[in-house]
Amino acid sequence: MIDLTNHTLGKTDQLLEVDLKEDLQQLILTMSQQAKQRILIFSHHLEQCLFDNDELYEALKLLAIKNQRTHIHILLQDIKPITTKGHRLLKLARRISSHISIKLTAKEHQDIFETFLIFDNSAYILHTHPERYDALGNFYDPLKTKHLSEQFEEIWQRGIVDSSLRRLSL
Repeated sequence: MIDLTNHTLGKTDQLLEVDLKEDLQQLILTMSQQAKQRILIFSHHLEQCLFDNDELYEALKLLAIKNQRTHIHILLQDIKPITTKGHRLLKLARRISSHISIKLTAKEHQDIFETFLIFDNSAYILHTHPERYDALGNFYDPLKTKHLSEQFEEIWQRGIVDSSLRRLSL
């Protein structure tokens, strides 16, 4: 298991390479717990094995409610798995929609195969192989993070708010 005890978001500039599911889960969770304002997630379908767990749900919920300026944006290429099977983060986005938004990517962005996450404009995780758990991450790399943020923002602007992602009112 990866040891991240000495890694601080926005301070520790060390390229980390992981290839185990547990290590990737831990990297996502640790960065999410340390984020103060912003998390951006680009994923094919918000893979349940990585993103649908109680610890991450609690970390994102705490982030969303402790700071009024927090925003968590999630871009998905396929929303069917989370809308048919259910997902903790979809449930959270429906509960705290003022801080957490989910969009479907436009057709022109359906061919991107990597998953990436950006934390507070300083840290990132780049999961390059959807069939494996190979990923790179760094708790402080503003240049790489800026590049990924710009890519995310461009895709976000063209993203689609699907009605199945919204909270159902009775």
